[in-house]
Formats: sequence, structure tokens, C-alpha cells
Amino acid sequence: MTAEATAPFPVNAIAAASTKTHELGTETQVIAYSPRHILGGESHPGVIVEPPGLANVEPPPINYRPHLPTELGTTGKLSAMQIERIIYAGQAHEQRLPDGARAGISIGDGTGTGKTATLAGVILDNWFQSRRRAVWFSVKADLVEAVSDEFSRIGLSPPIRLINDFPTDGEIVFGDGIVFCTYRSLIARSKTGKRRIDQLMRWLGCNGVIIFDEGHKAKYAFADDRGQSTQTGAAVLEIQDSVKFPDLRVVYSSATSAGEVRHLAYMSRLGLWGEGTNFPLGFEQFAKEIESGGVGALEMVCRDLKAMGRYLCGNLSMGADPESGLAVEFREVTHWLTPAQRRMYDNMAQGWQEVFRNIHRALDLTNSGKTARATAVVQFWAEHQRCFRNLITAFKVPTLIREIEDALGRKESIVVSITGTGESQTKKQIARAADHEEAIDSLDFSPRETLTRLVANCFPTACFQERTNPYSGTIEYIPVLDAQGNQVESRAALQLRAELMDKLSVLEVPEHPLDQLVNYFGVENVAEMTGRKKRLVRTASGTLEYRPRQLPGVPSKLINLHEKNAFQNGDKRIAIMSEVASTGDSLHAGCHVGNKQRRLHIAAELKWSADKQIQDFGRTHRTGQVAPPVYLLVFTELGGEKRFSATIARRLGNMGALTKGDRKAEKAGNLDKYNLESKEGRSALNIVLTSIMRGQEIEGIEDPKQALRDMGLVRNTDDGEAVPDSEKTNIPRFLNRLLSLETDRQNALFDYFYGTFLETLEYLKQNGKLDDGMEDLKAVSVVIAEPPQVLHSDALTGAKTVYYKLDLKVAAKPARYVDLVQSDVHQFFQDRRDGSFVAVRRTLSHTEPETGERYQMFSISKPAGRNMSYIRENELNQKYRVVPKSRAETWWLNEESKIPPFEQKTVHLLSGALLPIWKYLKTLSHDALNIVRTTTDEGTRLVGVNITAESLNDIRRHFGLRSEIPTTAAEILRVVDCENNTVNLTGDIKIRTTRFQGQLLTEVCTSTFEQIREFRGMGLVNIVQHGKQRFFLPERSPQISLEPILALYPPESTDVSLLPKLQGDFNALVKDEPVELPGWLFEPNENAVSDLSIVRELPGVRTIAA
Repeated sequence: MTAEATAPFPVNAIAAASTKTHELGTETQVIAYSPRHILGGESHPGVIVEPPGLANVEPPPINYRPHLPTELGTTGKLSAMQIERIIYAGQAHEQRLPDGARAGISIGDGTGTGKTATLAGVILDNWFQSRRRAVWFSVKADLVEAVSDEFSRIGLSPPIRLINDFPTDGEIVFGDGIVFCTYRSLIARSKTGKRRIDQLMRWLGCNGVIIFDEGHKAKYAFADDRGQSTQTGAAVLEIQDSVKFPDLRVVYSSATSAGEVRHLAYMSRLGLWGEGTNFPLGFEQFAKEIESGGVGALEMVCRDLKAMGRYLCGNLSMGADPESGLAVEFREVTHWLTPAQRRMYDNMAQGWQEVFRNIHRALDLTNSGKTARATAVVQFWAEHQRCFRNLITAFKVPTLIREIEDALGRKESIVVSITGTGESQTKKQIARAADHEEAIDSLDFSPRETLTRLVANCFPTACFQERTNPYSGTIEYIPVLDAQGNQVESRAALQLRAELMDKLSVLEVPEHPLDQLVNYFGVENVAEMTGRKKRLVRTASGTLEYRPRQLPGVPSKLINLHEKNAFQNGDKRIAIMSEVASTGDSLHAGCHVGNKQRRLHIAAELKWSADKQIQDFGRTHRTGQVAPPVYLLVFTELGGEKRFSATIARRLGNMGALTKGDRKAEKAGNLDKYNLESKEGRSALNIVLTSIMRGQEIEGIEDPKQALRDMGLVRNTDDGEAVPDSEKTNIPRFLNRLLSLETDRQNALFDYFYGTFLETLEYLKQNGKLDDGMEDLKAVSVVIAEPPQVLHSDALTGAKTVYYKLDLKVAAKPARYVDLVQSDVHQFFQDRRDGSFVAVRRTLSHTEPETGERYQMFSISKPAGRNMSYIRENELNQKYRVVPKSRAETWWLNEESKIPPFEQKTVHLLSGALLPIWKYLKTLSHDALNIVRTTTDEGTRLVGVNITAESLNDIRRHFGLRSEIPTTAAEILRVVDCENNTVNLTGDIKIRTTRFQGQLLTEVCTSTFEQIREFRGMGLVNIVQHGKQRFFLPERSPQISLEPILALYPPESTDVSLLPKLQGDFNALVKDEPVELPGWLFEPNENAVSDLSIVRELPGVRTIAA
């Protein structure tokens, strides 16, 4: 089954497309990516495509010339696409943000597209301009090998040193070159407290280059999932400080740079927020505004960055490979639990339920305080999730083995990705066995051990007593001690623990999936790339041994590299990798490796986050491959497993919006059908939990309330049992806790929730409130009706906001009588008022998200088209009466004949950079922005906000087009020079001349608290009068002070009829001339080039011969 036959796969699945809907159907033409403003150069070795959301965005014209040997472009060592990125990086670095720092660039090319060569080119461009120091940040130290290999392939090799070659409390004794540093090393300190970051910055100097490779590692610069910024994120922001290091040249590089708006915080050099932008209060304001704008706003951020030349993204095509003729294939396999596995699961679920109930009893028996209770519960649910995840994956092993054996028979090589190895619990078990002289065979390495360990180590037995703190007067809980000073344990709690341990000892569960696979196929056939240093091996005699993974002559730190090479060389045909190997490593069927068999990439379990999942998928689909991979996702039928699918699907959707400009660009298989972690999903969950607590019955569950109790969602309050408000919309927690129910109850509750979710979607869809993302304009002809108008042009980047008026020729789609009659689902009704007829179809039940009300809806079709409107049953019966179809036939056929084959429509489109007018766009719609894309008859690809004709005049006033509204600071000051004149800005801000203490001053009147905060930092005169904040333009430089205000809040009207003569009309859009390769490259000094081509023999320095 090919990717086209199923739902699309992540990033690479969506080709850059010019999409045109023809009369007979929809035809999508996939276009290989080519740089927009570059002619010539070598094509990329793999077919690169661009997500449709970005493909229709024009980057700014090129004006920067990189210093690179022309030979790199003529021989294909750097493709035209890679040189384009190097050019825009240099162009961004020559621009200064309003805070004085150099602008940066984000290169978001998908995994396997050759980002490393692009980044190497950026460093070489700077090297040949005498900026010869760079720091390359990455996630793993051994990825320095891949970087060195890339410089070697290019034939120019600057010296590279690992940061760990230098003690933290000394200096970096190294001349010009590249220091390779992991994000973990960045936050290191010496024993004397000296910081690695300070050492690095002293060596780099003020004008160096910084590469943030796999930059998603720093995504929690603003706040992590617990609301705290991470050390790594804070360090990455410190390096980019605009006051300390304004001249550094920053490049961000990651295929998965952000899954949430708040993960963009580390990209402070892109100029999205801060002084001189629409978000002058900083990142907090930016995040709040964009999040409130929905996914449409996230998509806009990405497209705007491309329009500014600060973000570029291409992906390896999932379509047919020109060499092999094969396309990426996607398959989904459901492992149906066997009766024995269902019994195992149900017993395990009941075991956890028993432990959960008894932990609360034990907490009561020991008189534990709030802190002890919270710790016990948090620990319980963390171990619970880990245990069930391992258990579910272990159940899939028979299916995994079957799929692997089938693939081996087809002469394919297999890559299996898992999340954890279970090494930490194995090591603890082995150590405990050594202390008690037990045989390894007698130990338990299954998921059951997680539960027994939790009970043995974390079950509350220690007693506490209440005490009033004599200083604060608060109640605190202190340990109860015996005469010898030992903490007293509750006998009842100890008895409970003993009984639980006895019950758990009879649970039957499988061993860890990693060990099952390795032992089944044999260590000699499996290349294991994980973080564990030892593993359990079943010998020929059938006994278990705990053996090191280390091989003779291979250092332990290189064992994963050795195993990878064994797989790539063809010595082993099965590779199993955990997260340790899912970033940076290449496991594809490369042209230059020994193992050229097609890869079957099995995702035995999904990763914990979307960015890790994308990195994982990218290991086997890369540039320069003989054949693209086959992807296989293995699921069970358990509803609780959708917890992981839902989280990943939501993050993939948002990540597609943020890093690809199109939320559909990241969908993995058809995971998007499980995108429950959304606004609609939260509404559905609220309805489900509320209705259950009100007594709602659910098919397949005897006592739905008891199910919620077993999931730990019900609390005892003064008013009785209730689900806390915070839990009613917490999708991850609900789906995680589902795992604690037996299979039948789990699936019944999930099905009920999912049914409610679909009904909620149906309600929103039919009320026009569902944010479906970017929409293709469906037409047989699209023509630009008037010359495009440049509404706004960014002086720094050249990014333009452009208005297009489009004429569309749309094919009519009448609801034909013969089709309606044959469908067998329509009934004909006659309008009681005018005698006309409609065809009526019963639709899905609807659930209103606000109230939870369920009701039946009916679709209304008319000769002009199907599903023209939706009404409730009582309204249907009031307006219409049912009639035989024969009565409607003559009237219907007559109306059909009057419908012309085509209809003319006009679309008004705002395209290009939209963030500069964000505050205005928010006023267009209280709902999601209507983002559309199309390709004109002449081949021009467009994407932007579809605005109504009613908004057009507002836009003209907003931008001062064809109107007599002042637009510049000088014009506004001339207008308000008269005491009675006022100019109104967006945001309900007024500029007027006011008499204050006998003086005529120009006052800026605010309307919101946020505006007051903004204006305080703009150099205005701020006076508090009678408790009211007032702002005045300074007398010496009113025009300079007014300009930044107008950049945020453009003028929209005046209150006077006579205005001075203002500047005239719009600017027409002018096409820019492209540059031509290789002539656009500056040839660097021959000696500088030859210096990098010589093999150096310096100790400890990594250099590669050309």
C-alpha cells in the first residue's frame, strides 16, 4: 500500500503543490522544489518538495553574495538549494534587529535533506571573510563524525575540536576553527563553579558564528511543561543576548524546531517579538497573541518568516523515487490481543486498581500530610504509565516477529524503534540478586516488576502526627519516632503491603520487548543502538546471563557507532534503536553503504513527543538512498493506547503549522484521526465526565462512575463526589488513566468518548466554527483581476504585504434529482410557504460543546447544491412537509435546467508578510483566520488570508490607499496641528492636540492596560493626572516618537472633513530579477582555499583530506 493510498505521512509526505480543481475532479500536481530567485546551479541529489503552505510564499529578493569557491556549485558538492540557504543566512546576518542585534535564520529542512552540508557552507562563507571561529551545538558528541565527513565530502576542512577536550576551569587553547559542543556540555560547571558557557564565549569572540543544530533541544527556553524554563534553554538565550553579544551570527537548524508556540522562545534572533514589532512587550505577548489566534496564526508565523527570508524549509519527497521508481509506503497493523494477553492485561489493571485503593487507605492509616500524599500519588501514576506502556509493547512482540521475518524473506532490512530499554530497573534487580546470592533466572524483568517495586519501596507505612508550628501557626506533619529514634511504621499499612505483594506475585506478564526481540533473533543478527551498557542474554543452555554489550576491541562509547556500521554494511539486517540513536544517525539504504536493501521501519511504540517522533522517522528516509523506506505502525485495539497517538497527532499538527506553515504537513499516517488533544477533544471530554457524574449510562460498563473512581479522577468534596474542573478538560490525563481499566471497560469508555468527540466536530463543522486549516480555492480558472497592490513593505527585510483581487470561475455542482433518488438516504419535502422542494438527509447526532446537549440534525439539499444548510427536527417539521418524490420531480428538473455550468466569484486575498498587520487582522474575525491557497492560470502560487468585500474599504483606510487618511507621522502631526482635529488609530487609540497646563501638546490617548505598558517604553512623556495615565509626544522630536506607535497601530480614520494634501496611491508589485549561479558567488582567496584542503597533523584536531 503506497503513501498515496493512505493518509499522508509526516513532513515529507506533503509535496509542494500547485493545486487546481478541474471540472471533473481535483488534480494535485507535485512540483519539485527549486529556489525562487536563483537560476543555474546543480539540482539536489534527492527530490525535494516544499509544503504547500510555504510553496506559495515568495521569499525576499537576494542581495547578498557569499564567499565560496565556484567549484562547489559547479560540481554539485553544494546544490542550488543549499547555496540558497547559505545566501539567505548571510543576508539575515547583515540585517540588524531594532534592539541592535544581528538577525538570525532558521533552516527547517526535513531530516535527511542535507542540512549538515548547508550549515558547513555557512561556516565556510564566514571563514573566507576572515570570521574563522564557530561553535556548533548538537545533541550528541559522536555526531562530530558526521560533520567532519561532510566537510571532507565538500573538500574544505576547518579544524574541529570537541569542547570536552578542554577542562572547564581553563581556557580553550585552540586557534581558528570549530568547537563542537553538546547542549548538555553547554550548561556544565567546573568544581570551582566556572561555567562552560563563559569559557566558550571568551574563545568565540564578538563576531563568531553559532550553529544551533537540532535546536529543538532548547525549546523550553521560555517554559517547559511544568512552567519552568530549562537550564539549556536559558543558556541558549544568554548566548544570544543582544547587549552582550550583538554581533554574533546565529543559525537555527532543526526539522522539528517547535511543536508549540512557546517552544519558539529560544529563536530570539528571528525578530518576531520585541522592540519594533507588533509584540513590543516581548515573547510572552507574542505567545499569548498567536496562541489565541489558533492554528491559522501558527501557520502564519512560519509563512511570514519565509517572506522575511529568515526561514526556509524543504523535505525529501515521499513520492516515486526517480532512480528506483519506488515511493515511501505506509502501513498500519493492529495487534489483536490474544485471550491470554487480555487476561494478563486485565489482571495487571486490577492489580494497579488494588494498589491505588490501598495506597489511599495506607495514607489515611499513617496520617500522612498533603506533601506525602501528593508525592505518593504522582509517583504511582508515573510508574503506572511506564508499566502499561512496556506491557502493551511486549504484547506486540509476536506481531513484530512475524513482520520482521516476512521482511527478511523479502530481502529487506529492518529498523525497529522503541522508547526505553528498562536498563535502570534491570541493574537494580541484578544488584539485589548479587546481595542475596540469587540466580539471574529467578529474577523478574517484566513490567510486573515496576508495580511490585512501587509497592515495596513507595507504599506509605511510616506514621506521622500533626503539630502546630509555634512560629507560623500552620499545621505540619512530623514523623512518629520510637524510643530508639526510629520512625514508627503502621502495622495495618504493613499488613496491607504484604497482602498486595502476595497478590502481585501471581501476575503473569511477558518480559521486556527489547530482550524478547534480541533473544529471539540472536545478538549476532541484531544491531542494538540504545543507551544500555549491559543486556540479558539467553544462552544455548537456556539460562539468562547479564552480559556487557561491549565487543572486543570496541570502546564502550563507540559501541552504538559500531552496531550502526554493522547494520549499514550488511553484517546485520535487524537494527533496534531507542531515543539515543534517533537523532542524527543515518540508517537509510544509502548509495554508498554496503547494505542497500530496502528498509522496513517499524514503530513498535510512538515516542513521548512529536519532535522525537519526526527525528525517529527521519533516520531511514534520507537524501542519497537507493530505495525509500516502508513505515509500519503497530497498534493494539486498546483505547488507552490512543493516549500516545492523540498527543503525538496534536503535536504533529501544531509542529506542521509552526515549522512548515501548514498543519497538514506533519501528519504521520492517519494519526490525525486520533487528534483528540484539541479544543474539540477537551469539549467532548468535559461533556463525557459531566454526564457520567450525572448518572449517564454507557454500553459495556456496568458502573461508569466506578470506572472514573478506578481511574483516580473522582474526588470527595463537601458536596459529595465530583470530578475537579481541572480534570474535565485534561485529555492526556484521561487517556493515560484509561490504561488502568480492564480491556472491555477501557474500550467501552474510549468508544463513548470518541463518539462524543465526533458529534462535537459535526456540530462545529455545520455551524461554520471548525478551524479546518488551509483551504484550497476550488475553481477551474483563477485570474488576478487587478495589478497586485503592495500594502506594506518591511524596510529591513524587504518582506511585502500584498493585496490580490482574484476572479474565479467555479464549476456548478447541482444536486441532481436522479442522484438523490438513487442514493436511498434522501426524502423530499415541500416548503409550506412558497411550495418549493428540498431533499432532506439525516446526519450524525450533534453535541453542542458549550452545553453538552445532544440532538438530531438534518441536511438540506436544493437544486443549486447539496448540504446547503442544516436544521433540527422540530424546525424541519415546522417549515416543511414530507411529500412523495414524484411530486418534486418536475419542479426539481426544471430548476436544474436553469443552473449555469459555471459561476463567477471574486476573492480578496491578503498575501505575503502578515505579522506586521497582526493587530488589524485580529479585527477581521473573532474566529479563526480563513487561510486559502491557489495557483492562478498563469502559474502564480498564492497563499493568504481570504477577506470579505466588506473588509476591503477598511483595509484601504487602514493602509491609506486611495483615501484621504494621513498615513505618515509627519502627515498626522499636520492634521492634528489644529486643536479640534483627531486621528483615530487601530486599537481605539486617538491622536489629538490638547491644552495641558496652558500648553498645546500632542496627546496619545490609550484604551487598554496593555497599551499603557507598551507606550511606557517608547520615550513618551507619561503623566498621571487624577489617577489617569496620560501620554504626550515630546516637543523636541514628536515625529520620531510617533513613528513606532504607527508601526503598531496604523491610522484608520479622522474626525475632520478637510485634510491637508496627503501622499497618493498604492505601489504596484514589481517582480525582482533572479541571480545566476555560479557567477553570483565571490571566489575566495586561493591560499585560503588551499589551506583548508591540506591534511593537518595537529594532535587532537579532526581534519579531513579533500
